[in-house]
Amino acid sequence: MQAGFRTARDKKRLMAEINVVPYIDVTLVLLIIFMVTAPIVQQAVTVQLPQAPEIIESSEASQPIKPFVITVTRDGQYKTSEAPDRVLTQVEITELVAEVVARTQLNDALPVYIQGDRDAPYGRVVHLFVVLKNNGVPNVSLLTEPEGV
Repeated sequence: MQAGFRTARDKKRLMAEINVVPYIDVTLVLLIIFMVTAPIVQQAVTVQLPQAPEIIESSEASQPIKPFVITVTRDGQYKTSEAPDRVLTQVEITELVAEVVARTQLNDALPVYIQGDRDAPYGRVVHLFVVLKNNGVPNVSLLTEPEGV
């Protein structure tokens, strides 16, 4: 037999090796592309920014917004920071929610705090919190005291 001819047996044998040379070539080309483009992307352009006059805030604008506080007493009654001596009835609570919604629509930054007594019914505090949140009041928070005070 001659060395240049293959036998039928050699043709039937399967090749079980993966040719990884093309994968290595592609990987090296990508590596070179990233190495060349990385310094270009990281370059920054230096510019001289124009200067603007300093804005001096008036004393009215720099005053912090007075928060609206709703208090739930030990007995489960509601009071507000606007009228701390007046106990609200159930009908006035719905009016209070409408008032708070209107105030927050005029000023989104108005903080609304719910201050519940330690012995107040928990359900009343949470109910008021949920009603205000469901009506679109964005800044409703619960007031607490740090321990040891």
